[in-house]
Parts: sequence; C-alpha cells; structure tokens
Amino acid sequence: MAQLVAQADVITVHVPLTAETRGMIGPEHFAHMRDGAVVLNTARGGIIDEDALLAALREGKVAAAGIDTWAEEPPRDNPFAKLPNVVMTPHIGASTIEAQQRIAESIAEQT
Repeated sequence: MAQLVAQADVITVHVPLTAETRGMIGPEHFAHMRDGAVVLNTARGGIIDEDALLAALREGKVAAAGIDTWAEEPPRDNPFAKLPNVVMTPHIGASTIEAQQRIAESIAEQT
C-alpha cells in the first residue's frame, strides 16, 4: 500500500467498511503520498483516518479532498468544513429518484 500511495496522484476509496479496512489509510500512508495528492472517499467513513487526513490537508501534503461519508454521521462541527481545499457532500447516492425507483422495482419483483 505504501508503494501504491507513493506513486498515485489521486487516491480514491472504494471498499466496504470492515475490521480489515477500518483505518486502512492512516498517518503512515499520508507520509508516503506524493506532495499535492488528491484524496476522495465516497465509500464509508472510518476507512480513512480523518485526523491524519486533516493534518495532511493543513500541512499541504494533500492538496485537496472530496468526502461524502464520515466516521460519525452526520459530522458535527466538522473541521474539514473550514478548509477551502475540501469538498463535502452528503452520502445520499441511493436517495435519487432513479435509485429509489430501482429499489421499489427490485422489491416488487421479489414478491
């Protein structure tokens, strides 16, 4: 993993939150990242060590982050909200009209 993050310009997270993936990207990974890397997490909160990411953003190690899921939902007094290089979005991908329609159709087909 250290070799991977050292070579990547953009790190995107696409894994479920499990005992193995909790804290999967931590301080040691940010230390190996290229200066100016971009980090995106649209998977699950808790996979990225949020304190380590916050420090990397403040230090300029990570140039920007896009996050739509947090270890604590909803995030209260989230320090990421004060950073100009962070985009925060709600984790509501399944809440679109199209997604809800597909869910309803899937349930109807199962009955």
